Amino acid sequence: MQESAVFQRQREKFIEQGIAQGTKEATLKSLMTVLNAKFHMEAVRALTPALKNIDDLQRLEQLLLTAVNAKTLDAFAEALFE
Repeated sequence: MQESAVFQRQREKFIEQGIAQGTKEATLKSLMTVLNAKFHMEAVRALTPALKNIDDLQRLEQLLLTAVNAKTLDAFAEALFE
């Protein structure tokens, strides 16, 4: 049985969305790991809701690099809220 072209496109779109969501979740997890390793976990926890609300994968990747290089949590928070 052959799938219709519409069904194939929908399936491909669904797979792409799943991959993107998984990548977003993995990047967010990595970001939280870096922040918790470098800074006080209670202070990081205050930023968690703002981080979880970010849907843009590029923004999360940028923030991950910022977290790695941030000297203080305040410096990271400034980048987060700019």
